[in-house]
Amino acid sequence: MMRIPEKIRRTLEKTVKEMASREDVYGLGLFGSWSRGDAAATSDVDLLILTKSEILDEYTERTAANGLMIDLNFIPMKWILGPLPPELDQKLFELQIFYDKDWKLTNVKMLMAKSYGSPERVEIRTNTHAIEADIHLSRATSALFKGDLLSARLFASTAMENALKIPLEIALQPISNSHFIERAELATENLGLKNLFADYMEIAGLNNVDKKLAEEKLKLFKTLWDEMHFTVKQNIQTVEKAHFKVKTALKYYFNTFFMQGIVLRTTSIINAGNFAEAIHYLNNTFVSMLENYAWLKSTLEKQAVNHTTLIRSIQNLEKTNPKTYNSIPDLLGIADANKTSATQTVEKAKKNIAQIHKEKKHLIKTHISKS
Repeated sequence: MMRIPEKIRRTLEKTVKEMASREDVYGLGLFGSWSRGDAAATSDVDLLILTKSEILDEYTERTAANGLMIDLNFIPMKWILGPLPPELDQKLFELQIFYDKDWKLTNVKMLMAKSYGSPERVEIRTNTHAIEADIHLSRATSALFKGDLLSARLFASTAMENALKIPLEIALQPISNSHFIERAELATENLGLKNLFADYMEIAGLNNVDKKLAEEKLKLFKTLWDEMHFTVKQNIQTVEKAHFKVKTALKYYFNTFFMQGIVLRTTSIINAGNFAEAIHYLNNTFVSMLENYAWLKSTLEKQAVNHTTLIRSIQNLEKTNPKTYNSIPDLLGIADANKTSATQTVEKAKKNIAQIHKEKKHLIKTHISKS
């Protein structure tokens, strides 16, 4: 905890002690910005909790202590006993272990320290991002075909974002939601992929943004969160019956401490003059929040939700509250979508993703030294 200010360290020590006393907790450590040493005063603290309880998947709980926002990222023990899921790589690589009941966490941390930057492990992680890019590009193409131009624009942007994670991995840059634009620009420049970054910024509507727009987006995010939070709070019994991943996501996103953290972090990014970063941070968070909220609304309204045409589905689900639907395209910067712009956006995403697919192996071979 050497990089952590004394006030935060004392608060964190108490949380660590409480979590380590639980019978199902077998390991605990710090990852994320505070572990890397690039945290801001408003950054939340990320704790990885290795649990032996029979949870179905990883999940995160948001809590707060003495004004410090803490994310408890619960990882099932079975995940580190077999082939490691690539989504654990960065967490384990960054991990500062505070408690390890039987050395399992230490052993897997040591394994990741040796293999994180290897060509084989980088290829595994980049393949995961490439698959996600293809999935979202397929959604964008399907939405365009079905006439949902807003969803087509949205998913073309998320497809490109997943494609941008490939050069980040090859450049061995950490993937961080609040530093994504800064690091993606650096990685693509170093790898000779500046056009990929430039096209993403255009598709995501992040060129020529200013402080006023970033502040308006934050205000709009807060308004939408309040509306959606009310629905979640009024239907908590339905939430409890949801699939494990949906239930835990809804509880995380619609926790008041989560919203407090979003306001603090976004305001800090805006005050630092990183307006595109702030807008990306809000949009990226909101899309994930919206997909889980759509499940709840579809259950309440007894209507099927088509995630390929997510924005159209939300429009149908929010007929009794059109204010919520009408604000979503404004927040995501896709309200001006038309047939021409949506088609051009999808085609540009398709071209860029095909290029990164083609060059990925060569880039890994060229820029990652074999160990």
